[in-house]
Amino acid sequence: MHIQKFEQEQGVGALIKPENKVVRESRIAAIAAFVLSKIRGLPTYLRMPLQDPPDAYLMQPNGVSMDITTIELTSYRKSKESLLEQLIRTRKLSGAYSSEYLMLVHLFTTDGVDYEEIKKYANEKLIDYPIWAVRNVRNHPDTIAELVVVNPTTSVFEINVGKEAFEYDKKYDLPDIVFSKEVISPREVRTEETGESNIAPWQERQD
Repeated sequence: MHIQKFEQEQGVGALIKPENKVVRESRIAAIAAFVLSKIRGLPTYLRMPLQDPPDAYLMQPNGVSMDITTIELTSYRKSKESLLEQLIRTRKLSGAYSSEYLMLVHLFTTDGVDYEEIKKYANEKLIDYPIWAVRNVRNHPDTIAELVVVNPTTSVFEINVGKEAFEYDKKYDLPDIVFSKEVISPREVRTEETGESNIAPWQERQD
């Protein structure tokens, strides 16, 4: 809903402009949240921190506390180097992040994307955080995205974003907003019920 409103106001091509990076990242992180919900069978909240890093958090209530996944976002365009080479060069894959992280790659091309190569490298280096890749399949008449879970085993998900959002809203009867506080342990995060909110994830607001 927020992306549609944004494109109506700014134009369809505005989403890929450098100054709209946080809007683009919100969209990709939301798609990852839908897929994580399908994998684990739990609702997922998206939080875009006011300060970067990190790029985003995915939060899932587990009945006692919150499971929090920290998102490191990057993008890949057509390049002389492969996606694996870019990740090694820019993200220092081996040992760079903890198991609570998720490396999320926004693909603007399929050239140079060898998932088997990335999976093999990640498993050989004992990388204990998942690497996911997301690309747009089409935007009209429905918004279809493809998400690839690369490691430790490779799985491909094709997701109709509008349909998932509609069914998600019906399935989970939860508060619209989760409030979190600065804590040492993610397990100390609390939730509070609020009224309906129409604030886009990328708009500034108080934590």
